[in-house]
Amino acid sequence: MSLRREAIASPRRSVHGALTWIAALALLALALGIGAPAGSASTKARMGTRGGAAGWNGFGAGSWPTAAWRPYADSSPFNQPIGRALVHPNSAALVADALQWGPPANIAAGTAGTSGDYGHPVYFAQPGDPIYQLRPTEPWGRNPIAGARIAIPAAARPAAGGDGHMTVVTTDGWEYDFWRAQAPPPGGGVLSFAWGGRVRILGSGLDGDATAAHFAGLAGVVRPEELAAGRIDHALFIVLKCAGSGSSFGYGVRQGPSRWIGSYVYPAQAGGATCGGQDPNLPPLGARFQLAMSRAQIAALGVPRWKRAILEALARYGGYVGDTGGPGFAIAMQSSATYTSFGAPDRLVQVARSAGVADWNGRYALDVGDGVDWRRYLRIVVPPAAQHAAHKRRRHADTHTSVRSRSA
Repeated sequence: MSLRREAIASPRRSVHGALTWIAALALLALALGIGAPAGSASTKARMGTRGGAAGWNGFGAGSWPTAAWRPYADSSPFNQPIGRALVHPNSAALVADALQWGPPANIAAGTAGTSGDYGHPVYFAQPGDPIYQLRPTEPWGRNPIAGARIAIPAAARPAAGGDGHMTVVTTDGWEYDFWRAQAPPPGGGVLSFAWGGRVRILGSGLDGDATAAHFAGLAGVVRPEELAAGRIDHALFIVLKCAGSGSSFGYGVRQGPSRWIGSYVYPAQAGGATCGGQDPNLPPLGARFQLAMSRAQIAALGVPRWKRAILEALARYGGYVGDTGGPGFAIAMQSSATYTSFGAPDRLVQVARSAGVADWNGRYALDVGDGVDWRRYLRIVVPPAAQHAAHKRRRHADTHTSVRSRSA
């Protein structure tokens, strides 16, 4: 997976405003769940999901979020169903190139704490946790979180694979995402990491600085609780071996600054690694896959609950290409270091065992690719911003047609 200097965004913009006493009362009401509209971010964060710890929303070690919880606002691109999709005109060629290395890769369980762990562990800070000053080590200019001091659980560990992802959600609702993080030293001090950033846990899930596309660290990441429940209520984070290049994708695509950095399209904000040459038929970062199968068609496959959850999420929400590397086509997972760092059982291993998956030296392979005609049913839909613009154009055309008809 890749995060390069060319992929780093400009410093974040922030907006500050004074709250009147009326607004303060309104915020208090929302905090108590009074008058929060159904499906709002505030409601979504609390529907059967509040834990018993002292971290944000009651989450913490032993009180991890349930399957009913999802990060970010309902308006986030990751939380918006595709609906009536506009299929990309070059979808077939884009899918064929994306699958040139084979169908979606297996999900590996039992890799926590090993060099094979490329997942995204998440930790919810608690009052009284050690305080760390954040220190980025790459000379890529100003980092938006350099010098910040935050609480981090003493047991927190980054994923042990080369990317070293780690996410910490603080008690005030900030999500700090780190790439190539070091383990926090005992008792506090300095947390070193190659690069990183922060976003609001109830924000858009964009403007991160620890993934190639600048997606936030939890955006699209699948959690074991969701697989166990058989339901994923968000889009997925897709990792392709290489990203496409050039401008032929259209829909506002932007080209990377060199032959080594590919193109990107909304909601991505930067490109990923190419295979070293120009390949306009590989999807750019930000491209949105969809599995064009109905729930009835998916049910007819007779696949396990965990796999049905992935297929249904791909059908309803799709999956955004957010990074490059790996075997070819992979789905980003939460690292089980989330649990094992605290001495708790590996919940992804529990999912595999419950599904009857056999282990090999303590590892399990959850087979995503088998039994689905991916070349037939997988497609690329146009970016959400382009779909919105096209919808507005259709409404405008329909209105003018209606006016002309009445005038006639």
